[in-house]
Amino acid sequence: MKITFCGAAETVTGSNHLVETEGLKILLDCGLFQGSGEIEDRNRAEFLYKPEEIDYVLLSHAHLDHVGMIPRLVREGFHGEVITTPPTAAIAKVILADSAHIQMEEAERHARHAKRRGEQALPALYDMGDVLDSVDAFHHQVPYEETVSLGKGVEAIFHDAGHILGSSTIELHLEGKTLLFSGDLGNKRRPIVRDPSDPPQADIVLIESTYGNRRHRPLDESVTELKEAVNTVIGRGGNLLIPSFALERTQEVLYELFLMWKEHELPHCKIYLDSPLAISTTRIFARYPSYFDTEGKEVFSKSPNPFNFPPLRFTQSTDESKRINNMPEGNIIIAGSGMCSGGRIIHHLRHNLWREESGVIFVGYQARGTLGRIIVDGAKRVKIFGEETAVAAQMWTVNGFSAHADQPALINWLSKTGGKQVFLVHGEKDTLPDFEQAIRNKISIETHRPAWKESVDL
Repeated sequence: MKITFCGAAETVTGSNHLVETEGLKILLDCGLFQGSGEIEDRNRAEFLYKPEEIDYVLLSHAHLDHVGMIPRLVREGFHGEVITTPPTAAIAKVILADSAHIQMEEAERHARHAKRRGEQALPALYDMGDVLDSVDAFHHQVPYEETVSLGKGVEAIFHDAGHILGSSTIELHLEGKTLLFSGDLGNKRRPIVRDPSDPPQADIVLIESTYGNRRHRPLDESVTELKEAVNTVIGRGGNLLIPSFALERTQEVLYELFLMWKEHELPHCKIYLDSPLAISTTRIFARYPSYFDTEGKEVFSKSPNPFNFPPLRFTQSTDESKRINNMPEGNIIIAGSGMCSGGRIIHHLRHNLWREESGVIFVGYQARGTLGRIIVDGAKRVKIFGEETAVAAQMWTVNGFSAHADQPALINWLSKTGGKQVFLVHGEKDTLPDFEQAIRNKISIETHRPAWKESVDL
């Protein structure tokens, strides 16, 4: 057995790990690299394998950095099956369509600039046709805890990772060993989604390390900080921007705003969900209540609910989005992307970032090189659409809403696996040493930090 780390090695994006066993080649995720230009250039590099030789893609969840390269994989020859849970399959199709739309827009914009400079334009990574071709590969959907035979004596089981709706930890039985891929692990006691399942025993473990060097603040503290931001900014007539990931984070923020409204704690304002992708995924959430936790099922069984209450407005079209910035101020605007690397949030930042009365609350991880990270790190001026913009709005960074487990939760999960070979993936270079040392101190397991393109015989 051999594993090659084709992505999410010493970085938090581009999840893609090739497992080779006798007669089968299996990918764990096939995601897009996001962040700095250097990192994103990897999306155009040749795959480290021949797509036509891949038998299966086992997909942990539908975030773009885990699913975003599947259309390119299919276009370049993949004819196998993508196996995942029903909610992940449904959300992935929407995520990929949105990604293709963005790819095409960026390609057109780059072509205009390249023409002016006399340079060769970069084509889109893939288009909507590639996405439609890839949809057929998603026909094999499995519930949690069901054993799936992949042939050649290899079996897979998907366990609830508690990260986003339908997210999974993937257990593989092959060559007499158990390999466990954590996927992205969630926090316990989160609204809507269930807690992560306890892991099975495993010989080999690939564990995500996004927050491997820190402890999250309690959710109650983060909710208090959200309320403070809402009351402060709306109280002085500014707009509160919430750059939010379309999956899970948006739905959790809506959940908390709904509770504020229900308890008469929400000041008079409108809440704009200004993201076609978030709107689509929110509607998919409503189709899978069986994947909610007990509290979520109770809240969503009634009306009004977090996805349908009076202050909430869905802005689907571009014209509707533009009109928000012509409205009287004093509103909450939730828009993608969560790291401010594209999407409608960029336009709202352009209109509000320089205003002292406005505010921005970051509720998710900001990868190195993204506009969100630059703002969080304290930049006084940033470039938006090529123009310098002052950063005068008040900032809040609330990591208690994170859909990723923190260091204590990760170590607790890992300790239950009994793993003998442990590989730290999906973490930044400056995070991994601290996480590695913490693991050794707590559970005395030797770990390895694989490099991008590294192969290991197991």
